[in-house]
Amino acid sequence: MPFRQPVVTDLAPGSWRLNGEQQGLVTAARQFARERLEPLLGGAPDSARWSETVRLAATLDLATMILPEPRGGMGISRHDLALVIEQFAAGPLERAAELTLSSAALMTLREYGALDLLPDQTIQHYLDGTTSIAPGIPDVDASGFWVLRQHACSQAMMVRMDGERPQLVLATLTGRRGTGRCFSVALPGPLSIERYTTVPTGDTLLRVVSDDATTEGNPVRQWLVDAATYLAALLSGAVKQGVNFALAYSAYRQTFRKPIAAHQLVAVRLADMLISAHTIHLFLRSIAAQDPQTDIAPVRSMAHHVATEALDVTRELVQLCGGHGYVGSMPPAARFQTVHWFAMLLIKLEAGLGALAAPDVHQRDS
Repeated sequence: MPFRQPVVTDLAPGSWRLNGEQQGLVTAARQFARERLEPLLGGAPDSARWSETVRLAATLDLATMILPEPRGGMGISRHDLALVIEQFAAGPLERAAELTLSSAALMTLREYGALDLLPDQTIQHYLDGTTSIAPGIPDVDASGFWVLRQHACSQAMMVRMDGERPQLVLATLTGRRGTGRCFSVALPGPLSIERYTTVPTGDTLLRVVSDDATTEGNPVRQWLVDAATYLAALLSGAVKQGVNFALAYSAYRQTFRKPIAAHQLVAVRLADMLISAHTIHLFLRSIAAQDPQTDIAPVRSMAHHVATEALDVTRELVQLCGGHGYVGSMPPAARFQTVHWFAMLLIKLEAGLGALAAPDVHQRDS
């Protein structure tokens, strides 16, 4: 069945058209995702093939894209990185996240000139499977937090309360599992989502921005926006790929001697999903192109919209295939198993933005 050809076209305004460099980055990521990640929707890869996929993903050179120009990188914008991340979602979300997990934290560290805090100074190692930075996502009052983790001993980018003031830190979370304060949810592959009921006090902590540093903006806000943009890009890509599948599948599958897309009810549902895919994509691009230090209200709206719409579209896709008992090894089945976890983390980030990042730290303390 011809599901691989994209049906969802780009409806962005003419002024948003990608230049040659942007289009080249997106095209390279899209081709890689189609060849190496999309086939994984039918089942988990063997270890040898996945190792080869990780090696090939490293040749896309996301590290060089993210590194600032003075360090020999491209200094890619958040907008352009979001477009690249979207392409990885052609395959299972957990596999896309595994290959790009550290990208949001690296963008925040780059913003504050804090890449030197990393224990491994070879940035490529954070995007080739060697190590990673686990996104730490606070609960509303930062009394606990969630971690999306790949490596058991990796550092986590997280928010820690210093009195009433939130601080952005790199934390080494060791020896926490099995203590009654950490609960883990395993995802397919090496990723896991861990829920910590208390913020660590004795683990190794490195402040991303020290007290005596002169910086502009709120690093906590910057991190939460970067993490929200990253998760929204993954979900946006998953929705877009899901709608491509739905349109092609509904033209192929027939009932009563005609394609199911010819039935009015199905056509209306397809139209709604198509609108959702375009809205999510355009909302993401609009937010990713803005300065996150100016106003977080649109970021919160984007996060909430993307999370809820992604869940709705994923459920619609399963129903379009005939329900959970019929979806079998089709692409919607793989996404149905994990989309809700990524949507949950995005909702937590939206709440964290409201509770922790709304007031500017520097203005409040002045």
